[in-house]
Amino acid sequence: MNTIESLLEEIQAAQEAEDRFLEGQANSKIGKLLLERNIYLDAVQYYQRAAFLFGEDNRLNHQARSLNHLGICLVLLNLPEQALQPLTLAIKLAEDKGDLSLRAAAGGNLGLAYSALNDYTKAIKAHKSVLETAESLQDQSMQLNALINLADSNLQNKNFQSALGFALVAFDLAKSLESLPSLVLIYDLLGMISSRQQDLRSAVDYHQQAYLTAKSIGDLQRQGIALANQGLALEGLTELDKALQVIEQAQEIFSTLKSDYLEKTSKDLERIKTSMS
Repeated sequence: MNTIESLLEEIQAAQEAEDRFLEGQANSKIGKLLLERNIYLDAVQYYQRAAFLFGEDNRLNHQARSLNHLGICLVLLNLPEQALQPLTLAIKLAEDKGDLSLRAAAGGNLGLAYSALNDYTKAIKAHKSVLETAESLQDQSMQLNALINLADSNLQNKNFQSALGFALVAFDLAKSLESLPSLVLIYDLLGMISSRQQDLRSAVDYHQQAYLTAKSIGDLQRQGIALANQGLALEGLTELDKALQVIEQAQEIFSTLKSDYLEKTSKDLERIKTSMS
């Protein structure tokens, strides 16, 4: 099993042998280990080095993979603008090599970068391209991800009917694939779409389904998100006692996880308490 220490030794040996490909592979493997541990800033440095080395060695497919991973690390670091260049280059290189799966993976990440920049028109275009590729490859898992991303970016762009259409197709596919993590996301999306369409009672039910499904797979963060969303829908229905109860439950989860959502939930709680007094 590779450890970071053993891979650093591999890098040193590859440098001494002037073997760019092996050095690139070791850098890429360290990047992967760091990405899996959510240490994105350090992962960026290793993926950048790997992409450079693979480019120097004319290993364009490997270079595209490293650029794709570099891009998603930058998105996760909330640096979406910096992610655009490596992801666009990854798509071009993957296209040149005829690697449709890699092109689609980078395209999906490019869509996420555009969403983070609030450029939903470009995000939708990127995710549509991924969906077309997924359909041509008959890759249902890739299709499902693209549909979820299309539902989300259309929701953010206030195209509620389009968002609903994509979410319902995604729901059917997730059911057939028995993908519970995807169902959690879709139930929450359906809840948010219902809220925007002023159907708050349906929103409460969808967020409850998201919570129960997240609970069944032990995903605490998504349980908290579902409860927080449900609380907002209950607040909209002026069922403030219930709203307070579920948002307090969400806050407890976020507090345990030291989650970024804690600050927003605290503000929601204060607002509801003020309304009740």
